[in-house]
Amino acid sequence: MTIGQVSGTVVSTLVCAMASALPAGETAPSGQVARIKVQPDKAPDCTSLKSIAETVTRDCQGNDAKAIAIYNFMQLSHYHRQYPSEQGGVPVLKEITNYGWSLCGGLHSEQSALWRQLGWGWRFVGWDGHTTVEAQYDGRWHYLDVFLKFYAWMPDGKGGRTIAGEDDLTARSQELITDNFTLDKARNVVYMNNNQFVMASATKANWRAPTYLSCGDDLAGTIGGLKTHHGAGSPEGWAGINHADGDYTTDVNLAPGFALTNTWDPLPDAWYWIGSNIAPAHTCGGHKDTRNDPGIGLILEPYINSKPSRCYGDGILTFAPDFSSEAVLKAFVSAENVKYADKALVPAEGDKPGVLVFRMATPYDMTKASGAAAGAEKVEVSNDNGKTFVAVDARDFSAAVKGRLAALVKVSFKQPLKELKFETVVQNNPGALPYLSPGKNTVSVSVADAQALGNNKLVVTYAFRLGSRTKSFEQLCEQGKEVAKQHNAKWSAAITCVQKTFTAKDLPATFDIDCPTPKGEYPVYPRMVFLRREVLAPEASPMPLPEGAAELKMGANDELLALPNPFLVGSEEPPVIKPRPTKTVEIPLQYVQVVDVNGTVAETGTLRWPKNAKEEGKVVAGIVLLSGELKDLPAKNLASARLCVPVVRGHTSAPGQLGAVFLKAPVEKGAAVDFKTLPEAVGTALIPKQPADVPAYTPAKVFPIDVTKTIRAIAAGESKFHGVALRIVPNQSVDDGYTVRCDVSPTEKISLQVDVYTDQD
Repeated sequence: MTIGQVSGTVVSTLVCAMASALPAGETAPSGQVARIKVQPDKAPDCTSLKSIAETVTRDCQGNDAKAIAIYNFMQLSHYHRQYPSEQGGVPVLKEITNYGWSLCGGLHSEQSALWRQLGWGWRFVGWDGHTTVEAQYDGRWHYLDVFLKFYAWMPDGKGGRTIAGEDDLTARSQELITDNFTLDKARNVVYMNNNQFVMASATKANWRAPTYLSCGDDLAGTIGGLKTHHGAGSPEGWAGINHADGDYTTDVNLAPGFALTNTWDPLPDAWYWIGSNIAPAHTCGGHKDTRNDPGIGLILEPYINSKPSRCYGDGILTFAPDFSSEAVLKAFVSAENVKYADKALVPAEGDKPGVLVFRMATPYDMTKASGAAAGAEKVEVSNDNGKTFVAVDARDFSAAVKGRLAALVKVSFKQPLKELKFETVVQNNPGALPYLSPGKNTVSVSVADAQALGNNKLVVTYAFRLGSRTKSFEQLCEQGKEVAKQHNAKWSAAITCVQKTFTAKDLPATFDIDCPTPKGEYPVYPRMVFLRREVLAPEASPMPLPEGAAELKMGANDELLALPNPFLVGSEEPPVIKPRPTKTVEIPLQYVQVVDVNGTVAETGTLRWPKNAKEEGKVVAGIVLLSGELKDLPAKNLASARLCVPVVRGHTSAPGQLGAVFLKAPVEKGAAVDFKTLPEAVGTALIPKQPADVPAYTPAKVFPIDVTKTIRAIAAGESKFHGVALRIVPNQSVDDGYTVRCDVSPTEKISLQVDVYTDQD
């Protein structure tokens, strides 16, 4: 379409297609740069299913390792939430880049789509209430469940072991599951018996031990589910999550004046999920699926303090063309009755409006849209490739574009148009963005055709917060802490920015980003803020950096420390963990008194606790207070600690739980306690049902309560000991719904027993 002559230059453009990528055989609009790609060397390349499979498995030795690498990638990029849906289904690639949440069938459709890229077979396997999938390689079937977060090894596979299939696990559940795994009660995750987060020697922690069933499922339920498993075929998708990409592409195509900023954070109410009134977020809050994970958990650790749980992320597509020259017209896909004059766009024929059309398009669904065009008479939007346009309010036209990958925006004007700025918020999965790693990162930058850049420039900006940890994994292990819960870790308040500018002759290109660690400290992943790509006219300036942005510099006290490949966690042979010698230190504690919720103080009494709100005021809650001095508590090398409580009697109808609560304030003899200030119990002991023929234990029966984690924190100086309260902790799975009770002996010995390693100074 010829739209007129401007200063002797004929401007001729075509309205492009609505998909993010151009259809085969169609040329890009003048000035548009296609397939802009920015990829750090250590992060997964999420531009295609093939590139994901290749990059996450590149360091793998053998197919079992590849299967685990893909399993780990799925943990990094996904969390539990009801299926996302779209008319005609969601391509796996789009689900990975745009959403990042699903339930069992959808997650396993994605996993099998990645297996397919490796040339493997797959088959879906149904359980009662659950959908799983198995991979076929090395002549047999293998089961890796990215929903439950579980897989198991057979000892008789290729190379000495291989990942078991569901038939194997069902037939040999005692050997391969029950006898092979254990629940770490303190961390509430499952480990393999020979591969736990413990000190493997006096100086080395086995911190790379993989975790299983980290969202709260258990071994018994897994075994029960396996018993119901049955074949469900090998379809190319499940629950509307389809292997095929269809028309979807991850291509980032930008014309001059456009910038795409992907962030790792959500904006309020800026999400897209058909049929849901609730924002997408992990149904298992508190980051329980990642805080013990030594691989992907460390990548996600920097975000724990800013998000209550894993959730969606957002990006922003900005269109703010440079009006300093007539090249501004190259930013638009079409123009009618428009000419350039005095650093403005004006109608070529004054009695008719000028009309500009530009295209907002990314690989990500739009959630919000707004803009400003001073002097514009009308703004319209087309969602059908320009066939029809609908008038919108430029200040907020979110409803017109929400859930779309692309839209055409038409601006009509009679007054000179000197400035134009539009922004579209898009939903991106933060777990699939190209993150940086501690140490050296080599970032590749490429485009489909560098010559399309012309005299313009491509600007790439990474923004992130550097961090470090003051304690080693060995120290975290000895203190019973999680490996990826920000323990003793911090990230800078200042945002570090690395910005590189490229011309056509520079591309393709690489550049390095060094993420240093201060000497004497330990590496953590940087806290990513954003990745921005801008195509700018020669005289245009990049978008502003964050306020107070810091330049990346290696200080004299910095060094480049890296963490090992996170996708190999679980495929590595576990270390040989030898039993370590210990000695037991016994520290006496004193029984002080019984206090109830009403403030009554007594020398002795029976402990009770209301099991629900209906029992409040009817069942009087009570605690036993213990005091003492932990002056003999070892400062280090602490293996375990238990509170040894003498119990006189339990409940005659059901077992119960006796919990230990470490107090925030010292115990005062004769004083009441505000029960609202009591912390949660840090450990419990099972008090069995009282035998009918034994009205009381004489002498009292001693029950140990594991308090290792809390005692380690006290020994490390991270908290103080003010005493302990003993209380009943209702738990229907233990007490069968009874209101149970317990009597603690006021006269027999109560002590804290601490096991200390003797193979260290």
